[in-house]
Amino acid sequence: MQLKQDLASQTVVDIGIALNGLSHIVTPDLARDLSPDLVSMLNHSRPYIRKKVILVLYKIFLKYPEALRLSFPRLKEKLEDPDPSVVSAVVSVVCELARKNPKNYLSLAPQLFKILTTSSNNWMLIKIIKLFASLTPLEPRLIKKLLPPLTSLIQTTPAMSLLYECIYTVITGGFLEAAGESGNALAATCTNKLRKFLEDPDQNCELIAEHKDLILECIDDEDISIRIRALDLVVGMVNRKNIVDIVKKLITHIMPKKAESISLHDPSTIFDPVYRMDIINRIIFMCSQNHYHYLNDFEWYITVLVDITYSAGVNVGELLTNQLMDVSVRVKSVREFSVKQMYNLLQDKHFLETAKRRDSNINVLSAAAWICGEYCNYLDDIPLTLECLLLPQVTNLPVKVQTAYVHSVIKIYAYWTTELTSQWDAEIQREFVKVTQVMYEKMDMFTHNADLEVQERAHDVKSLFKIILDATSDPTVDDVPLVLRGLPDLFFIYELNPVAPKAQSKVPVPEGLDLDAWINDPLPDLVQDYESDASLDDSFRYEKVNKTSKKKKSKAKDDYSSEDEAEKERRRIARREARKNDPYYIMADNKKGSRSVDFDKELDSIPVVELNIEEINARASNLKKTKKSKRSKGQKAPLKIPVYAEEEMPEDAAQSEEEKEETEGRKRQTPKTILYTKKSARDIFENGEEAGLNSVDLSTPLGEDEKFQQVKAYLSPEELRIQEEAKYRNERRELRALQKKNKEVSGSKKLGKTTKKGRETQEELDTQNLAKEEFVPIDDGVREALVDGQEEAKRLKEIEVLKTDYVRLTSTLRMESDNSPIIAIQLKIQNLNDEKMLPKLHMEFAQSFDLKLVENDVPTNIAYATETFELQVNESVECIAHFEVLCDIRQGLCLRGDLFYDIEESSALNQHPFEIPIPASLFLNNKEPMDPADFATLLAEHGDKFEYHENVSIDVTLPSDTSFIEEVLIKSLNKITAISGLTVVEVVPGAASLYGKSVQGNQVAGLLKYTLQVEAEPKLAILSIDLKSTDEGLLGGLVHELTDIKMD
Repeated sequence: MQLKQDLASQTVVDIGIALNGLSHIVTPDLARDLSPDLVSMLNHSRPYIRKKVILVLYKIFLKYPEALRLSFPRLKEKLEDPDPSVVSAVVSVVCELARKNPKNYLSLAPQLFKILTTSSNNWMLIKIIKLFASLTPLEPRLIKKLLPPLTSLIQTTPAMSLLYECIYTVITGGFLEAAGESGNALAATCTNKLRKFLEDPDQNCELIAEHKDLILECIDDEDISIRIRALDLVVGMVNRKNIVDIVKKLITHIMPKKAESISLHDPSTIFDPVYRMDIINRIIFMCSQNHYHYLNDFEWYITVLVDITYSAGVNVGELLTNQLMDVSVRVKSVREFSVKQMYNLLQDKHFLETAKRRDSNINVLSAAAWICGEYCNYLDDIPLTLECLLLPQVTNLPVKVQTAYVHSVIKIYAYWTTELTSQWDAEIQREFVKVTQVMYEKMDMFTHNADLEVQERAHDVKSLFKIILDATSDPTVDDVPLVLRGLPDLFFIYELNPVAPKAQSKVPVPEGLDLDAWINDPLPDLVQDYESDASLDDSFRYEKVNKTSKKKKSKAKDDYSSEDEAEKERRRIARREARKNDPYYIMADNKKGSRSVDFDKELDSIPVVELNIEEINARASNLKKTKKSKRSKGQKAPLKIPVYAEEEMPEDAAQSEEEKEETEGRKRQTPKTILYTKKSARDIFENGEEAGLNSVDLSTPLGEDEKFQQVKAYLSPEELRIQEEAKYRNERRELRALQKKNKEVSGSKKLGKTTKKGRETQEELDTQNLAKEEFVPIDDGVREALVDGQEEAKRLKEIEVLKTDYVRLTSTLRMESDNSPIIAIQLKIQNLNDEKMLPKLHMEFAQSFDLKLVENDVPTNIAYATETFELQVNESVECIAHFEVLCDIRQGLCLRGDLFYDIEESSALNQHPFEIPIPASLFLNNKEPMDPADFATLLAEHGDKFEYHENVSIDVTLPSDTSFIEEVLIKSLNKITAISGLTVVEVVPGAASLYGKSVQGNQVAGLLKYTLQVEAEPKLAILSIDLKSTDEGLLGGLVHELTDIKMD
């Protein structure tokens, strides 16, 4: 309904936005219902709208092919539209439609020919020429008609893409044969023009290097097809000398400069995700092929991968992660540089904020965390690295990344202990215990993760921290605890090296293990089937000679396998028996049986030779070695020689002679060329939704019954609102009349004037009336009652934090302001003892990444919480502290601290830890109520931002008297809004809309519905609250608070 209203809007921008949205969300039902409206909009006064409608119709045709036949006459009329952009849109749509079934569009030839001879738009001319190339096989007479304009374009056009399309159409479309005597002149013209594309006619791949500059220029061509072909050539001509230049050239397609992006590239192509994905796959393929054979500077390659991470524009995080980890493991000399680059990624908070974006490569952080953890000896600042790994935003990262974070935290921490143990003293011990305590607390955000692996790793790490804290908390112990000395051995006792490519095949077979023997004895039927199959396959088997014995002997000229006559006869009989049961084999006659026997003899006489591919390759390599090497043209600067890590092989794995020769000659041999294939089967031009259009026949005229459905007139938003309000008032009148009738019936019941049968009838009537009251509207007094309840809820509530035999500590929480995330915590400390005073009492708050103690410049009469107090008998004191919230709102956020106090006439120091939970509802700003119209606009325009959804169900016990149900529901709604901090936006029959906005700007929208169950005892009202939020942590905290609500 809203989409149709937008299409009928008087504002051009609204119509354009609606058409753009429709092209992305169109379904078969939407296409069927909206096609009449769109066809009627082809006569819109604005060319912008007509062009948009024509382009959207193509998407409509894909989902609803019947619309093509009904709207084709109107579409044909638009080829003569006075605006060139509209004509260009029609040509584009027709070309796409004609790719599969060009016969339907032969009737458009006159209009298309007129455009071909009159238009100067090169892009549109290319489309029309392609369309005529598909029409000429169906109508050969078009060739003579098209020959003059095509010849003129070939001779005059400066556009290379148009020139290429004209020449291609002339050569493949039979134009040279149809030209007659002038065909030779036309062919000569085409040949001369083709020299501009590639001057050398030899297209051997070995000569591509001579045309490197020309091919690199083609990468920047405006025609996407030429660009794709040039990219295919570039991948094949890469070597050690030009790989850096080629990669830099390709990266400009991902990160184009502002000046070049306008002149060299089509913006729609540059930002096309499929094109960008293809470019990135080509870059990584060129650099990583043959185990990075063409790379000398791996630090440059790491930098390229990091740059792609930031500006890819598509999700290639998995690919980049594998490359970063593989290079860091294989190349020792690049590890230090790689660790520094990965540390920069970990501390980039702007990059963390992109975790929820579709095109984000946030998965690269798993490689960053793993590399920093594996090679943490190269880290410059270990505490800062640990702080980056334990930021609150980490909980928004994917599960795989969080898993790597948890594992890297304990590895870096273990390496850090090796540095501290050599300098261990009392001061280092105190700082170490504080940092370990903070890390122990921060692991809670991982233990609450929904993924089991993250939970398991977090609990393991937390247990290690607990063991370390128990061992290091005693200040009287000066020696380094044994647990710290042995902790690094858990992670760094072995060095991680790459596995050799042939390591799996080199695993020795244990003695006594027969891999060909049956593990369990098979059934007899299976053995018989296997033996029968083996007898049929004997004719294709040959005796394999052991490679080691071959090398000891001289090469024999006779490689034929010898068999006796009895074996040959046995195989011939087996073949004849198999042919008898073959329905697809024609048996020979008895008279020609001798010919069949001769054929079998000829078949057996064919020698079976084992071809040694390695010998053939060796001979080919020997021939290549005889060629003369090219002379070097000048001395060059020495290249960086990368240091590779040793590849690991299994124990007792011996290197064969062939592998030794291969290792010695690896530097002399040229690596095998690997063919690049796209990772995705879909390319830029693919469209798989056109199957339904092929069955549409446009050659026959429309019948009388073939028409669009009549377009209905729709009400304006104001008319709809008036209609809904009238309907709502009528429903309220009816329901109030039912309530009045119910009260009269219940009054007669109290008088006791009914019989037993009458009482049963009355109970049934009460049940029916209560069922109808499920949709009882809350009258006008409800809003006033809700306002009173919310005002009462705003009063600060005192919470008991700690109580001992001597001290009672309570707290009151409030937000300092509506615009900043600063919490004011007002504490009240009371001496509960009737005899002894507390001379020294003070509080210390634990350091946390979530909360930061700040000073308040506003003067106040209340003492600050960090002061030291003296409490007389039964005396109480109030103090205040301000904390800035550094993290996102989430469930489980709390302030931790310790309360210290001395007791009169006692030397003991009393210390008691305490926790002050900080509810998520505290951060909601409810001073200004939300207007219902603004609330509806918010959900309509920004509903996609409310991506997190939860549901809470609360049971409320109802009284037996139905007249008090409304009062109970109002009290329940008051309690929900008081605890959650949400405000009531609007109350309608059976539901209420809720809204809240935090001081950080995150929003929550909710819908409360209630259902009455009055048929059984006890009578219940089930309150269902659907909540949507822009922040997952805020929503989780509110749901936790609502779940704990206990209705009286």
